Amino acid sequence: MPAALDHLVLAVPHLEDAVLDLARRTGVQPVAGGAHPGRGTRNALVGMTWQGRRRCYLELLAPDPDQPPVAPEETMLGLGTLGADFVPRLHAWAVQPQDLDAALAAAEAAGVDAGHAVAASRELPDGTRLAWRLAVPRPLGHGGVQPFLIAWDGPHPTDASMPTLELVELAVDHPDPEAVARDLAALGVRVEVHRGPEPRLHAVLDSPEGRIELGECCRGR
Repeated sequence: MPAALDHLVLAVPHLEDAVLDLARRTGVQPVAGGAHPGRGTRNALVGMTWQGRRRCYLELLAPDPDQPPVAPEETMLGLGTLGADFVPRLHAWAVQPQDLDAALAAAEAAGVDAGHAVAASRELPDGTRLAWRLAVPRPLGHGGVQPFLIAWDGPHPTDASMPTLELVELAVDHPDPEAVARDLAALGVRVEVHRGPEPRLHAVLDSPEGRIELGECCRGR
């Protein structure tokens, strides 16, 4: 079975401004997702549908000003120390394989660095505890367009009530699309890979206010 899309990560310097901007552009209000203790970040979430699948979401990920300083290598996806001049962008994406350990073994056999599984958790504002294991190579492969792997232990974020948008386009651009496609296949990932001048994730959402391209939103007021 192929790995399923779990979530997209939109990196933003200021969470409140990003939430307001996404709500203005889409007509949908992201919900608070909580903080990542010890990782320097917090988030807000919007559910997504993708190819009939509803158990996926968009994560707006930002530094958490209420946490003490964290070493850059310890921050969530390296995003706990963004400067005020950081331009929001579609930073990363996560896929959920049928079996995380088997997927990591298959990646290693194929010569693909998929990282090592580590445990993580956070609490939602209502007190619900989310727990998961994820494998994130450092740096993310192929200039950041290689997804990281995740496996949830218990509830999924989309099990809670949240507004939902439809993901209508998801693709990867890269100067060497053949190499990227080969490594994605080793991870069980199915997505369009196009030749482009630089590594880039491309995603488009359909909303009550029309379609938006991620990375062109959430730039603040």
